[in-house]
Amino acid sequence: MLLLLCFPGMMVFGFVLRNVPHINVAKDIPEEWAGNIRNMALILILLRAGLEVDANVLKNNKATCSKLIFIPFAAEFCFAAISAHYLLDMPWIWSFLMGSMLSAVSPAVVLPVMLKLQKKGIGVTNGVPTMVIAVAGIDDVLALTGFEVLLGITFSTGSLGWTIAQGPLEMVVGIIYGIFLGIITWYIPNPGQKSKSIFRFLILVFGGMFVLFGSQAVNWGAAGALGCICLPFVAAVRWKQHDDFDEDNDPVGEALAFVWRIIEPFLFGLIGSEIRIDYLQPGTVGLGLATMFIGIAMRMLSCLLAAFSAGLTLKEQIFVTFAGLPKATVQAAIGPVALSLARKLKLGPEIEEYGIMILTAAVLSILITAPLGATAIALLAPRLLERDGSVREKPKREIAETMIPMYDNNSTYHSYGTKDDAPLLRESRVN
Repeated sequence: MLLLLCFPGMMVFGFVLRNVPHINVAKDIPEEWAGNIRNMALILILLRAGLEVDANVLKNNKATCSKLIFIPFAAEFCFAAISAHYLLDMPWIWSFLMGSMLSAVSPAVVLPVMLKLQKKGIGVTNGVPTMVIAVAGIDDVLALTGFEVLLGITFSTGSLGWTIAQGPLEMVVGIIYGIFLGIITWYIPNPGQKSKSIFRFLILVFGGMFVLFGSQAVNWGAAGALGCICLPFVAAVRWKQHDDFDEDNDPVGEALAFVWRIIEPFLFGLIGSEIRIDYLQPGTVGLGLATMFIGIAMRMLSCLLAAFSAGLTLKEQIFVTFAGLPKATVQAAIGPVALSLARKLKLGPEIEEYGIMILTAAVLSILITAPLGATAIALLAPRLLERDGSVREKPKREIAETMIPMYDNNSTYHSYGTKDDAPLLRESRVN
């Protein structure tokens, strides 16, 4: 329930800090600071998504994952862009910019729920949680890549041909970077080192920061997103082969989640502070909602068809369809970017108006789909997905109640054991 309220609450708080008289302190926040916070949040969520993707499930379900990733993304991207062009009267390049922003699924909403399902054994028989995590992570990369390429075209001052060709080249560079640094983490630090989790965490964070901020510095933004998700994915392939790294014991993932909880309020508070009452028009809000719902409807329809053709059961098809509904992280990270660039380059009120439309659509998508999607996933998962009987989540209280004192052969207290060991322990004390 807390998850359902946190995203809107954080944005409302930022909105208040911007628009309430005598409180509007948000106007004094430097744009550079806000941009860096959005980038750090994006790095963390992409690292978490890449770390949790199971390579074996992807390998065994290549066709299924490909259909669930590319078909729904393309449908929402195209139909949202077309709707924005005709409903909001935006130029084609700006409407496709909005479509790429709206088409991203939020790992911040999907990831925690899917991890809980995995631990409880719900849906793990056919690898549904892992497929959903993979869909959310790669979908974000596609959306970010499309957004960066379109942003470059929109504000380009150089050759249009090079700007278009730069997109695929950025993707290749990001993948190579992620694979190269990921393989290095297999050997550095030494797997037998006690503090290896700390070094792994630092390598992922600083490696992600380097590729994202570095790619933005040279205007190769798409390489940063791909590098951030490929790095932890490749690293985890070898890490998960060791007994001290699994879904129940993932210190690196827990550290990333902890840092995310710290930076999350700043991210959503900042996007709320970007909305000003004086440029919110009822027509823009209404048509923005229509654009968003058209894109979501086409995503859900195409996702249902893709899941059906992929061989999933009817209940799994329905669940996967609703799992792609929530939007939050990417929209919060890139929603204000176009408006910030338009103001920075002083392109005039007309261009700024298009940036305001994109930002408004981003806020609306978070306010509506984040709580709605989280509710749908939480309610539908236990009803639509089968539970693996071999996976049993043991309550902490039950574990505590089964522990009894253990003694060595000299009847001296040694440690704790389970009730199954009791006969052996008593016999040891007698002897």
